[in-house]
Amino acid sequence: MESLHYLKIYLNDHRAGAAAGTDLARRVWRSNRSEPWANELNELRKSIKAEKETLDAVRASVGVTGGHLRRGGAWIVERASRLRPTGHFLRYSPLMRVTELEALMSGVQSKQGLWAALQQATAWLPDLARFDFAALAQQSSSQLRTLGEIHEWAARQCFQPIANNP
Repeated sequence: MESLHYLKIYLNDHRAGAAAGTDLARRVWRSNRSEPWANELNELRKSIKAEKETLDAVRASVGVTGGHLRRGGAWIVERASRLRPTGHFLRYSPLMRVTELEALMSGVQSKQGLWAALQQATAWLPDLARFDFAALAQQSSSQLRTLGEIHEWAARQCFQPIANNP
């Protein structure tokens, strides 16, 4: 029974992270709609939202409820992170783009671990067998590759040599 308690905490923690990640993915896409990677960011946003819904289904299948306080805390942290200094006060900065992409990459990497852990848990929780955790982990790998490419572009845009800045 202690393992089930750990699973509840684990799933609620990841659900809080999924809520913050979904909000962040939407913000990154909205702030970069005119950039070359807008379509990829929009697809990423949609898939992160769908994975949050899958996580809700996973939680329901094993009877996990609650976690509202954690999600509220994640929401506050995500909003507060927007206040950190990034070189511009009222507009989106190239540094904000870089750091937000890094935060998304961290979240996707964490989610990749979630899917791998849940794949292992199917051995003792047969209700989880209906979920394709291997495909979800593969999707996370693809998301990380895309985010890595966008991050490389964003870092070049942000940190290009000063001589190239007018």
